[in-house]
Amino acid sequence: MPHYTITLHHPDQPCEQFRVAPGQSLLAGAEAGLQRPVPVGCRCGGCGLCRVRILQGPYQRQCMSRRHVSLEQAEQGYALACRVLPEGDLEIELATPCPDTPAARLCNGHG
Repeated sequence: MPHYTITLHHPDQPCEQFRVAPGQSLLAGAEAGLQRPVPVGCRCGGCGLCRVRILQGPYQRQCMSRRHVSLEQAEQGYALACRVLPEGDLEIELATPCPDTPAARLCNGHG
């Protein structure tokens, strides 16, 4: 079965790679293939915990809350991993949740 290779860049650690099958979300592949998976909450685009920035590669973005990814941010490659379907190999990085959202408060220990 074909698959895509996803490279997750970390600011202070070596990159990690995992595989995603066609039609599988970026988050599902990360959960199956990473030792330290992408943060996850609702798995449906509403919480913003799985926010990533896609640095390179083709993908399809499904519907997600604009509270977590504005149109401007989407143009810069930001997306929610649960709502991204890779269409080829990708390079990504984790992104912090948007400020002043429940996800950001949870990540900062104030949830």
